[in-house]
Amino acid sequence: MFYWRCLENCQILALFMLFFLTLAQAQDSPQPSGTISVLDFGAVGDGLADNTQAFQAALNSAGEAGGGVVQVPVGKFLIKGHLVIPRNVTLEGAWRAPQRGVPVDGGTTLLAVEGKGNPDGTPFITLRTGATLSGISVFYPEQIIADPPHAYPWTIQSNSEGDPVDPGSVDNCSILNVTLINPYQAVDFGTHVTGRHWIQGLYAQALYRGLFIDKCYDVGRIENIHFWPFWDVNPNSPLWKFTGREGTAFLIGRTDGEMAFNLFSIFYNKGMHFVNRGSQPGSGVYTHCYMDISPCAVQVDAVMENAGISFVNGMFMSTVRVGKDNPGQVKFTGCGFWATMECTSHAILDGLGAVFFESCHFSNWDRTKQGEACITAENRRLVVTGCEFSTQNDEDWKIRLGKGVRSAVIQGNLMPGSEGILNMSLPNADVQIEGNSVEKHTGFLGDWLLLGGFPNPAIESSSPEILNRAGLATDYLQAMGGESKAVLAPQTSVSFLDIDNATREVTSRPAAAGRDHRINLKNPLQSRPRVTYAFTWIESATETEAVFFFGSNDSARVWLNGKLIHEALAPGGRPCLVGNDSFTGQLKKGWNPLLVKVEDGGGHAWEFTIEGYDSSGKPLACRSRRE
Repeated sequence: MFYWRCLENCQILALFMLFFLTLAQAQDSPQPSGTISVLDFGAVGDGLADNTQAFQAALNSAGEAGGGVVQVPVGKFLIKGHLVIPRNVTLEGAWRAPQRGVPVDGGTTLLAVEGKGNPDGTPFITLRTGATLSGISVFYPEQIIADPPHAYPWTIQSNSEGDPVDPGSVDNCSILNVTLINPYQAVDFGTHVTGRHWIQGLYAQALYRGLFIDKCYDVGRIENIHFWPFWDVNPNSPLWKFTGREGTAFLIGRTDGEMAFNLFSIFYNKGMHFVNRGSQPGSGVYTHCYMDISPCAVQVDAVMENAGISFVNGMFMSTVRVGKDNPGQVKFTGCGFWATMECTSHAILDGLGAVFFESCHFSNWDRTKQGEACITAENRRLVVTGCEFSTQNDEDWKIRLGKGVRSAVIQGNLMPGSEGILNMSLPNADVQIEGNSVEKHTGFLGDWLLLGGFPNPAIESSSPEILNRAGLATDYLQAMGGESKAVLAPQTSVSFLDIDNATREVTSRPAAAGRDHRINLKNPLQSRPRVTYAFTWIESATETEAVFFFGSNDSARVWLNGKLIHEALAPGGRPCLVGNDSFTGQLKKGWNPLLVKVEDGGGHAWEFTIEGYDSSGKPLACRSRRE
């Protein structure tokens, strides 16, 4: 037994000696770290010296070693030519947050100047298979704020041409935490076959084209991409006009099962454009996408049949269009649609593919009163379920079905004011319309006398939650016994001391609610901010409790029979929406005076709306003068 224990101890000792000998040899011989610096190859980050050769030498060195990380420190590095990132090499800077504006003086910035005036020229940075660009900002110092700006080649492009290992395709290219401050064309992952691409954290003011994807035959992944004015923040600049007329943020062709998350664009002519540039279009799932102000938020020329595209929890500030050549499904689930002033319809649909809207909401289309529907469908199949259509005009069309529709299900939607479905499909089409809730607005009070506007000067406020304007709390009707006793009649006049210490007089004037049931309080002869009173009579056959639904822009007070029954305070202002507030008030038998006071805190709108019903649900009626 003793012999065997000694033998075991000797073996263990030998193993320890072998371990330490190997460790010592490893420490004595140089080991490749996989990381090199561009400074070791002569790079200078002063914004003046040309670093093209130094950067490319560092990148080639890492590529010849089989891959690695080429690090770039904080500084401005002028690159007069272009760069190629070899296979399995990462060019990595010290980027920590998106760059904005000029001067560009944070993190690692590459200054690009090559290719001005040649949009089809050599890209600034070319990625080979497995190449990564990370932690870098790119700025074009010679770009101009003009319409049009200087055209440049793509800033980043995947391209395997010249790659001795695999010149036919380039896969697994990555962009991580990169700001392209003012590229003409940002990222091209579509001209060449680019499978399994990965973009995470891309921020750019792409002037003409943002991200181009095509020829991806194996699931690309893109997330946290933000196309926004990182360079030119002036909305009146000619550059914004160019991008709003010519620009496309996301141009997407053949990509099989693209996975997209957190995509944003604003002020482009098209937010997302799905195209077919080959034998077959693409498919994918797009979650948390926000295509802000644009003439066209999403345009679908074509998507893959039996796969299609799906948007979940998206936001779209204008219109989606589906073209006549589309064979695949287009789905919107839990999405919101808002209208710009020019937006007449939220969806214009064509093609063979089915289009789905599920649990979506649509708001305020056709503000210019062109008579267009929120959804105009000529596509073969349509499903609209569980959606809300919110409009200021009850008679606005919600859905128009054209002769191209062969089957449709429109069910379980909220359609306030009227159902508003115009079915012009052929008689043999299977169109099922049922279970839609029509919220009749029959109790709006629309006949008023207005008296104003009185001063609404700013006051010191101890908290942002406390109203910082004095007009709402000032009783300008003291000469008539005060707000609780005032009764207005045609030609009622009131004098007041204005903020410039001048005595002025206002006289009541009639006003009627518009098609949107709102009473407009603007007066072009008055400077703002101001306060105005609105007065009317409600006649009731019995004593009853009334229910009121009220909206105002901005803060307001309401008196019924001399009693203050509602106060809405909005220190920061608020939009006037039907049913902003609800409250009750007691009606006497006979005539009941109703006084509303609304202050303007600034902004483009100054208005209110009110509807009322008695305890049985019967709508109330009002008259501006008592008979």
